Amino acid sequence: MLYCPNCGTRNKTTYNYCYRCGKKIKFSIEDIKPIKKEIKEFKINDYITLKLEKGKTVIYVKNKRFLQCKYLLIDIPIGEFKDFDKVRSIDDVSEKLDHTLEKNKNNEFLEPEIEFWGHCSNLQAWAENLYDTRLLHSNLAFPLLKKLTDIGDPNAKRVFKEEIVERLMSGSRSVSQYLIQKNYLEYFNSEEIELLMEKFFEQIEMKFKKKFDDILDENDMNSLLDVIKINLDGTKIFLTNEINPVDVINKDAQLGFMYEKDRILSLGFNRCGLKLVPFSIGSLGSLKELYLTENKLNSLPESIGDLINLEKLDLSDNYLINVPNEIGNLINLKELDINHNIIQVLPESILKLKKLEILSIWGNQLIRLPGNINEMISLRVLGLSFNQLKRFPELSYNFESLEILDLSNNQLSILPENFEHLTSLKALWLNNNPIKKLPQSLLNLESLKDLYIVNTPVVFKPDIKTEKIFNDFERRDVNIWK
Repeated sequence: MLYCPNCGTRNKTTYNYCYRCGKKIKFSIEDIKPIKKEIKEFKINDYITLKLEKGKTVIYVKNKRFLQCKYLLIDIPIGEFKDFDKVRSIDDVSEKLDHTLEKNKNNEFLEPEIEFWGHCSNLQAWAENLYDTRLLHSNLAFPLLKKLTDIGDPNAKRVFKEEIVERLMSGSRSVSQYLIQKNYLEYFNSEEIELLMEKFFEQIEMKFKKKFDDILDENDMNSLLDVIKINLDGTKIFLTNEINPVDVINKDAQLGFMYEKDRILSLGFNRCGLKLVPFSIGSLGSLKELYLTENKLNSLPESIGDLINLEKLDLSDNYLINVPNEIGNLINLKELDINHNIIQVLPESILKLKKLEILSIWGNQLIRLPGNINEMISLRVLGLSFNQLKRFPELSYNFESLEILDLSNNQLSILPENFEHLTSLKALWLNNNPIKKLPQSLLNLESLKDLYIVNTPVVFKPDIKTEKIFNDFERRDVNIWK
């Protein structure tokens, strides 16, 4: 290939003239050198230099390549400048844009040199203003400021932590999320973190009360704030997310509440990293639904028993060792989910929950149940799978509302004989238990539709009585899963 001495275009060796500019081409390759374009360079200070390399602006820190700049242009539509009157940083401006420039990044809106000098101007303004991170987008400002701090820039070292605090306190959710996700709080010691959390809570409290002071009961409002305050140091979720009213509360909703008049009726703190529930939770006297799933709770306060209007309580996926005796005070409770904890024994007070319809205790370490569990006369669903139960209490007519009984994945070798009392039972799960025989009383369960006995000895070595049960169930179209 030959290079045109005029424009530098590569031409085939058979060309006499450059196909682009028409200049006559010399045929000796040794005599023709590619035109070397001078790399433009701009020094911001002793630590930062920008270079234009192959049409791209590259930031160098102490002569080492740091980052290639991506975009410069901010397209604010003509006539809509008023929308930007209240912006406090480049991040605020970025959030208002539709990002069409990024989507069309292959289009060249600016000449590389113009874009280069634009980046130089931005970085120079940033440096001259003592690395004020509001002047650059956070995903450039903070990594660059951190790098400058690490290499010993005195100005950077002086403002690094101050800038983190300032931007965290600015109220910009996107910036807070960025700083927390990138672990910038790790640069603070324990005393600094404690002071920082105090400032954060003051800000959270002020904003929350300003927003809901005329809407929510004072005790309810303070109870929510206590949950945040007592957990703020252990989880950063409240630094990037606000608790607000939502349309639906369930275990899928991470954070929110529903209220009527001035009282909170439903509350959810799911996947928030909670380690503690404050005693003041008991002040939510009108609460009907409480979701605290997928947290780090290992205990509950006694005041949980003060929530006498509670109808649903979901504590699944925590580290609860026990359930407080005061649970028995929740006389209106209809559903209790405590799946996937490490509970070994349930308190006898749970038998007071006469309105309880669903009790789900999957994936715990239960070694026994309260002997008089039959007294829970409204129970329709009892889920006990994946525990350590070796026996199940004798049954009585009080259990006639039970429709689903899941005893799978335990250590049961013997079942109670009096299953005839479970007149409403539709599904019985016995999978993965060392059960050697089935009680004949199962034949009296006229409502039974499904019997699950996968991976049990009765499947591999059924006796005559078990065979009779199987045959009778087949005639009645009962599904036997084995």
